[in-house]
Amino acid sequence: MKRKDLFGDKQTQYTIRKLSVGVASVATGVCIFLHSPQVFAEEVSASPANTAIAESNINQVDNQQSTNLKDDINSNSETVVTPSDMPDTKQLVSDETDTQKGVTEPDKATSLLEENKGPVSDKNTLDLKVAPSTLQNTPDKTSQAIGAPSPTLKVANQAPRIENGYFRLHLKELPQGHPVESTGLWIWGDVDQPSSNWPNGAIPMTDAKKDDYGYYVDFKLSEKQRKQISFLINNKAGTNLSGDHHIPLLRPEMNQVWIDEKYGTHTYQPLKEGYVRINYLSSSSNYDHLSAWLFKDVATPSTTWPDGSNFVNQGLYGRYIDVSLKTNAKEIGFLILDESKTGDAVKVQPNDYVFRDLANHNQIFVKDKDPKVYNNPYYIDQVQLKDAQQIDLTSIQASFTTLDGVDKTEILKELKVTDKNQNAIQISDITLDTSKSLLIIKGDFNPKQGHFNISYNGNNVMTRQSWEFKDQLYAYSGNLGAVLNQDGSKVEASLWSPSADSVTMIIYDKDNQNRVVATTPLMKNNKGVWQTILDTKLGIKNYTGYYYLYEIKRGKDKVKILDPYAKSLAEWDSNTVNDDIKTAKAAFVNPSQLGPQNLSFAKIANFKGRQDAVIYEAHVRDFTSDRSLDGKLKNQFGTFAAFSEKLDYLQKLGVTHIQLLPVLSYFYVNEMDKSRSTAYTSSDNNYNWGYDPQSYFALSGMYSEKPKDPSARIAELKQLIHDIHKRGMGVILDVVYNHTAKTYLFEDIEPNYYHFMNEDGSPRESFGGGRLGTTHAMSRRVLVDSIKYLTSEFKVDGFRFDMMGDHDAAAIELAYKEAKAINPNMIMIGEGWRTFQGDQGQPVKPADQDWMKSTDTVGVFSDDIRNSLKSGFPNEGTPAFITGGPQSLQGIFKNIKAQPGNFEADSPGDVVQYIAAHDNLTLHDVIAKSINKDPKVAEEEIHRRLRLGNVMILTSQGTAFIHSGQEYGRTKRLLNPDYMTKVSDDKLPNKATLIEAVKEYPYFIHDSYDSSDAINHFDWAAATDNNKHPISTKTQAYTAGLITLRRSTDAFRKLSKAEIDREVSLITEVGQGDIKEKDLVIAYQTIDSKGDIYAVFVNADSKARNVLLGEKYKHLLKGQVIVDADQAGIKPISTPRGVHFEKDSLLIDPLTAIVIKVGKVAPSPKEELQADYPKTQSFKESKTVEKVNRIANKTSITPVVSKKADSYLTNEANLPKTGDKSSKILSVVGISILASLLALVGLSLKRNRHLK
Repeated sequence: MKRKDLFGDKQTQYTIRKLSVGVASVATGVCIFLHSPQVFAEEVSASPANTAIAESNINQVDNQQSTNLKDDINSNSETVVTPSDMPDTKQLVSDETDTQKGVTEPDKATSLLEENKGPVSDKNTLDLKVAPSTLQNTPDKTSQAIGAPSPTLKVANQAPRIENGYFRLHLKELPQGHPVESTGLWIWGDVDQPSSNWPNGAIPMTDAKKDDYGYYVDFKLSEKQRKQISFLINNKAGTNLSGDHHIPLLRPEMNQVWIDEKYGTHTYQPLKEGYVRINYLSSSSNYDHLSAWLFKDVATPSTTWPDGSNFVNQGLYGRYIDVSLKTNAKEIGFLILDESKTGDAVKVQPNDYVFRDLANHNQIFVKDKDPKVYNNPYYIDQVQLKDAQQIDLTSIQASFTTLDGVDKTEILKELKVTDKNQNAIQISDITLDTSKSLLIIKGDFNPKQGHFNISYNGNNVMTRQSWEFKDQLYAYSGNLGAVLNQDGSKVEASLWSPSADSVTMIIYDKDNQNRVVATTPLMKNNKGVWQTILDTKLGIKNYTGYYYLYEIKRGKDKVKILDPYAKSLAEWDSNTVNDDIKTAKAAFVNPSQLGPQNLSFAKIANFKGRQDAVIYEAHVRDFTSDRSLDGKLKNQFGTFAAFSEKLDYLQKLGVTHIQLLPVLSYFYVNEMDKSRSTAYTSSDNNYNWGYDPQSYFALSGMYSEKPKDPSARIAELKQLIHDIHKRGMGVILDVVYNHTAKTYLFEDIEPNYYHFMNEDGSPRESFGGGRLGTTHAMSRRVLVDSIKYLTSEFKVDGFRFDMMGDHDAAAIELAYKEAKAINPNMIMIGEGWRTFQGDQGQPVKPADQDWMKSTDTVGVFSDDIRNSLKSGFPNEGTPAFITGGPQSLQGIFKNIKAQPGNFEADSPGDVVQYIAAHDNLTLHDVIAKSINKDPKVAEEEIHRRLRLGNVMILTSQGTAFIHSGQEYGRTKRLLNPDYMTKVSDDKLPNKATLIEAVKEYPYFIHDSYDSSDAINHFDWAAATDNNKHPISTKTQAYTAGLITLRRSTDAFRKLSKAEIDREVSLITEVGQGDIKEKDLVIAYQTIDSKGDIYAVFVNADSKARNVLLGEKYKHLLKGQVIVDADQAGIKPISTPRGVHFEKDSLLIDPLTAIVIKVGKVAPSPKEELQADYPKTQSFKESKTVEKVNRIANKTSITPVVSKKADSYLTNEANLPKTGDKSSKILSVVGISILASLLALVGLSLKRNRHLK
């Protein structure tokens, strides 16, 4: 492949007049060579990815629909046969029947239900063969109802057979304005594999197939239960485009539905508006002389008795006719007639058929002499009782499949309520809400009468108490959990479970967690709390270290549960889960007695609020799992204790807070296995990020030196926090209250309560567990009590909420206020994605990005700045600002000001500015992906781009956040021999991203939560070994210098939006020079509270860019460069690299960031700008010349430090030093030599710029 220079072939040429060969030429060449940057790697273009939508086979006619309406319902069919091309109707039906040979003999055609097969398209379930002799057609009685359109036959694109155990979801169309490539189908409920990992885990609609109706997707149903499936359509940005929709599975054999453009659900393929199809099924298969007499809102009612419309069209559900309706039709009436008979016998059954739900259904179904009209081909009564819940002392809310077409009188005829003793309860009134299919039943429903039974039309359901009603009756504010006294001789235990019939505590031996040593019953109080006091009477003198579970009985069922307030656990292995014990065992501990007794909150230099934070996100295990640390650590790698040993590194880096990925007990792990996973694998490892919580109070034993000792993990984390605080840094805990690892963790404690719920009371789920319903009083208590406990007991300084948008804002606000009352310097941040579901039909204000305009307590991550700078979900790996993709300068500038474009932030602290986190590709890897280059040959370029990103994050307003390893260019490359080269799609490694340009080991792991230590470890050599890793350690030092700069001034840490709007301005205005609306260069200025000016220039272009300053910013020419292409900090750089001062502008080299400081002091003597120095055009090794900017000692301004200056500035010896200490000396020597040569030979410089 042809090599080409990254930045083009722009060159600078030099000539020396009157001296063709000699010492001067050599000396000049040496000077130029010493200061030139390195060559950038070969650029390889990515091959475009082509995604094809699979086409279904084209079969013959009639995919469940009549020939009458195919021109309407099969609008996207490929071939149209006009009426003039068609045979007569009798011949058409006969020919159509012949395509279904060998399925059913004419005399053996049976009911769909008798065959136990549901209605599906083509040959999915049932094909009917009808002998031509059974079809009737006369000149005055055609197969088409009066007013129906002329027949038009189309050859439809039909779907193949549905695989047994699978369900097919048909979609008429996708949400408008959203291309298929960006949308996905999110499923849950009674499916084999509910969607997880929002929103990535949706079934891509590019995988959907198409038929004559629209799109369809097949997925496997659950083997355990098939009552309801739910779906929504989302996009890759995480927006719920369709809303939630729920599909009741009417019969076990039901295996497909059709969703119309308004998300209406149909068990048949809908017809065009304005028509209704009457399907009639005769168990005898004899349709001779049968017709329909039509009346009410039909376009052409029947007129000559008993001359009705004949049933001659054959479908999947017997025979049918299509009927044209009046405009705004409300109901249709009809009779089924046997015209071979006379008198009343002509009626197949004597009652009129009336159907009133025409707004929602355009196919109806009748069979034999059944007087009911059905809206589905399973002949299930359309009004079905599904669920009932008591909502207060006088009201029960019952939910139905539908209430359309029925009235209050009809409901009261069939509705009955009885108490636990089968005594009838008088119904005083009912209220129908047809839009929600809900019925409110009024009466005297005293809870002492037990749960009530509701019956309707043969269906019975037992009422449950709604969470609101339980809150009214049982909300409790007293102590919960097991409290151990000082000497361990007494335990006061409390568990909230109002619906339990009995609760027993099972106590296990402290030396053998599987051996039961005692059991004791608990007593219930009037708030649904079960309590007991343990003492020495059970034969245990000191309960410290013993384990326990609760056993709850409800009726005939019993279940063992983990105390949700347990403060520690036994050593845990998720592989030991069985039907009897499904959780870890709780442990009796007294946390207040454990760990350093002088533990206090952090005291961070110059930290006054969240805008002052520089947060460093780290995983406890990753930080010390590097094999190079073997023999260098005193403690077991991957533990709290080992983490403490490496804290000096983070102190020197300069961050204010260390954010630990979840340390509370998580489910999928074997804490007994502490071995290092050295193979490069991305699945099936004993490794976990911790986002599958098992407890909200107890720590995981995975990070403990002694996981068998339930007290040790508490003491060890406290010691780590103490060690962090001693170094002037704070601790933020990553917490996961939005979902649990397993729904049963809370559902077994109190069913139909702890989680957000669907209308039927079933828990809403996420990532395999239940969504904690924080609008419910006792669920909110779990969250708030957990936050209070961790703050007061462990003295933590902040929290990061996983998927915070899943919570209601009120719960998060309350947690913040409670925590801040304990620690005044508390900061809270969270993922504010718009993912809130809550209780179905009960909208509240979520704690998402939209909440930021209403609160100044909690901040959210800004995906807008992330995506603008380096790309991110859903388009991770596409070019963005620092990777060559021009972006809106106004958009980026607003993000820099903490004013993102996708939500309103009324305070800079509302915004967490970040470019990388534990999710997705590392910053290093996403840059490599975006520019499609192999890090092996393009490492210098990748790091230059990475430094640009770090500059922009650390000079933006708001709360700064960096991912562990971002400071040095951490990578998660899959160096597995099985994947040395590209493999086929069916062999792709888990969570792998392919970089096409990489020929050896082209896969990089995103979302490495199940990857090995080999992939996840923090690379200490890359971060600290200058000799082995000069590029990455340079980036590390550069980042440390940026952190020093950020913390040295409030210029980047302003308190209010008003301050920012007043004191932060954009230098690179569109139209100024060559600046475009979307560009790759940006410059902005900010002024701190002392009046010092800081200007940031970032050129992410592949060529040098000239930034005009004009009169407004001409003062910057007199400033000091404190960040250049090579180094960053707060000290002036005497010979800056990558910037060239001109008369009224700055020339910035490619992939270079510059920060200039102008102190608020009297101006120094007029600077002498050199007029004829050469300028760099591109970063090409040995061809780029370092220019002399000016002699800093003559032209720079010496800042005057205020007496009130931050103490952080007063001890510069402690600040990180960046750059090459010898660079100034070399620069002076080089300049002196060059000046002498100029004087001796009268050098004339010629600059010649050109682009190829």
